[in-house]
Amino acid sequence: MPLKRQGFTLIELLVVIAIIAVLIGLLVPAVQKVREAANRMSCTNNLKQFGLAWNSYHDSKNFFPEGAYAPPGAMVANSSWSAAWRDPNNGCCPWGAHSWAVMILPYIEGDSVFKQINLAAPAYSLNVPENNGSDNPAGWGPASRDRGPGQPTFNGQPNPNIAAAAAMPKVFSCASNPGVQFAGTKNKDYAVAYDVADNCCPERTNSGSTGAFTGMGWINSQIKMADVIDGTSNTVVVIEKSSAMPQSWCGSKLGCNPWNWVHHQSQGFVNAGRPVNDTLPNTRAAGSFHAGGGACALAVDGHVVFISNSISLTTYRALFTRAGGEAISGDW
Repeated sequence: MPLKRQGFTLIELLVVIAIIAVLIGLLVPAVQKVREAANRMSCTNNLKQFGLAWNSYHDSKNFFPEGAYAPPGAMVANSSWSAAWRDPNNGCCPWGAHSWAVMILPYIEGDSVFKQINLAAPAYSLNVPENNGSDNPAGWGPASRDRGPGQPTFNGQPNPNIAAAAAMPKVFSCASNPGVQFAGTKNKDYAVAYDVADNCCPERTNSGSTGAFTGMGWINSQIKMADVIDGTSNTVVVIEKSSAMPQSWCGSKLGCNPWNWVHHQSQGFVNAGRPVNDTLPNTRAAGSFHAGGGACALAVDGHVVFISNSISLTTYRALFTRAGGEAISGDW
């Protein structure tokens, strides 16, 4: 009587493996789509919280949050900073102004972090990523591309804002960010829309190199609701700016958007001089790593939209002005 066969033949085993491989190949894209949809929804929810905070801040103070903040006496004139606040390489620029993200903390359930911050002292950053002489454009950074730490002391004492620098609320991060080199610094993935053009420089002046800023924030700005003449539904206030993207004098995947810290690179500020996800060096363009190309954006009235890379540049730029008088087409 013949023995009963046990197990699979080699051919059968290979066929099973091939079927499993095909199923995995079909499943992976579906999983990636679900993950990206979740990431985009998370970013949308983050921006909606910013919208509530932005308007609550206005209700409380009668003006919208400052694009960046420095106390009286820190900035002595446009592009001129006091000794305790100036960039060690050039007195033109702040060395630790406080980001708009700091200013909205009490309105996004971040009051405990806000209470740790002394706004009379500069912000602190463990890392200050900056291009060096081998980059285009050349920067002030050393070979390591890290000028940090930024402001470890203030008035001869340890900076009182060191602990808060490590306490960024999760709402400022986007899960689509692929990661950065200087991961010891907490980075945000969002920025204020400050101008229609690449108008230098919102972190150090009250008016830009080519005229008054057209957007929703700059250093110590105090924009009121009545100033948004174009309409709150047609004016972008915050848009994605992944910290893994390049920023002025800061290369890709270094970590160019510390959550609390601002110096001459205009961290936390973007303009519409270049389109979404532009990656040219020395850029202040908005962008994200969402699949399909584009970035989530918050309008002043609190609604959130996804702005595609393919948006009309005319329409895109019109969204970055609060009082430009442009007609907005329906493609955004």
